[in-house]
Amino acid sequence: MEANRNQTGCLKTSLIMIASALIFVAAIILIGDLKCAYDVEDWWMPLYPNGETVDVEYDFLRPRAWGATTVTMTTADDVETVKQFYRDTRLFTLKNKTKGIAAGDSRVLTLEDGIASARVHYDSIPPAQDTEKSQALARLKILEKRLEDGHRSQIILYSACGL
Repeated sequence: MEANRNQTGCLKTSLIMIASALIFVAAIILIGDLKCAYDVEDWWMPLYPNGETVDVEYDFLRPRAWGATTVTMTTADDVETVKQFYRDTRLFTLKNKTKGIAAGDSRVLTLEDGIASARVHYDSIPPAQDTEKSQALARLKILEKRLEDGHRSQIILYSACGL
């Protein structure tokens, strides 16, 4: 009887230790994700105020947080206005805040150049990859429609955060 009680106690203790470890890891991931999301938005890559999102690609729990994220936007504003916004934002942040744990980069180009790049990407995808090819075509069509609607610039924001 005594041996059975010790085995049950050992099992309960092991389960509590495993559950505690999982909760600890989940808490670290959650805290890291929240910190990354704050740093990406506040420090590195705020979304362009007059921009419209075309596509968001991310590789972890959610976009613009832990992991790598690429956001593609378009705007009716000209390329130099968009570049100046990101220069001013980065300069203000560098002067007034400490760097967080995120890193990022922005690329601004004319919408015509963005469409040409999207077309090259679409043409480079093998026909066997139907899903990727159809997604690339959908992005290309969105960019072409935005050009017709008067958009002039494409913004590509890349952010990365985490271990």
